[in-house]
Amino acid sequence: MGIIDMICPFILMKNRLILMNIYSKSILGLCFCTFFNLPVFADDFFLSKPSEASGNADVNCEQEAEGCTGKWEGGIEFGYVAVSGNEDTASLNGQFNLSYELTKWKHEGFVATVTSSSEEKDSSGNVIKTESEKYVAQIKSNYKISNKSYAFGIYDYDSTKDSGFEYQMSLAVGAGYNFIKDDTHVLDGELGFGSRKSKTEATLVLPSETNNESITRIAGKYKWKVSETATFEQKLSSEIGDDNTISKSYTGLSAKVIEDLALKLSYAVKRQSEVPLGSKKTETITSFTVVYSF
Repeated sequence: MGIIDMICPFILMKNRLILMNIYSKSILGLCFCTFFNLPVFADDFFLSKPSEASGNADVNCEQEAEGCTGKWEGGIEFGYVAVSGNEDTASLNGQFNLSYELTKWKHEGFVATVTSSSEEKDSSGNVIKTESEKYVAQIKSNYKISNKSYAFGIYDYDSTKDSGFEYQMSLAVGAGYNFIKDDTHVLDGELGFGSRKSKTEATLVLPSETNNESITRIAGKYKWKVSETATFEQKLSSEIGDDNTISKSYTGLSAKVIEDLALKLSYAVKRQSEVPLGSKKTETITSFTVVYSF
């Protein structure tokens, strides 16, 4: 790793952080900080239309070159479980992913939802119904500085019913480094800085409150192509704030059934250092889904 590779990302990170502090309280600022540079983003993203040959596109070609369309990838995940007996339980989860890569830019994002409901009878024979809903979204842009280093901007949103928070959203910019990248293994590490906004749920005693705090974001991602049909993925992140630290872990194993269809087993953990009274600090989700890639 050269000196330039180590220094350049943090110089850019400092500049992005200054811009984020100025604009992050507005919608315009959110878009600006997430994509860093709107003119370049528009030139790379909107002027290059997806094509049928997108999967075989050369992401390193020049934007102005004829036939330079970049690379689009996407996926839809869906899972459903229903159990009946002493307790009737049903859960539904889905996710939509989309990414686009061209020359030095890579833009990616996803939206996901998990809903569940259960019914059981108490000792008096009364039916008690419990419902849970979770909605999450993420947008991320990477700008390649060298073959190993890159700058990034990321926006996270989480709204989970009965978690003690109406929503939690964060915005961060920083630098990343590709420690390993070959046909079998990919290992990335990231360090960034930003801010987080949280709003607590109102109770019978306390009204909802909004809190803003600065955060330091540390993250890592490992991907292992186990075989031609199986892939293992591990993601770790921690947002260290003045009042609350949120750590997340995602472990996934997918197996391709046919060309564009796969089965995935995943386990996700979210832990917070501080939560409203009566809420749990740790949340886990185990999913078994069908994945369609395009």
